[in-house]
Amino acid sequence: MYWVYILKSQTTTKFYVGSTEDVSRRLREHNGELPSPGRSTLAGRPWTLVFSAPYAARSEAMVAERFIKKMKSRKWIDRLIEGTYRLPDL
Repeated sequence: MYWVYILKSQTTTKFYVGSTEDVSRRLREHNGELPSPGRSTLAGRPWTLVFSAPYAARSEAMVAERFIKKMKSRKWIDRLIEGTYRLPDL
């Protein structure tokens, strides 16, 4: 099972969108509890998981991640989180 997820920074209120096989591990990595391969979320720590959606294949989760990133709208992401909007079926 793969996941697309959205994190919200508690310090900057910005969102981070990603995909992974293990959401809890990735959240710990983003928050510095585990070594992380990237540095793009250092400034926003601590992060909170605000949305996740499961997918059967990694490719589907990556398509969903790209879709969210292409929306480039905080309002759209807020509505996705609250359930007003949903991701398209893949």
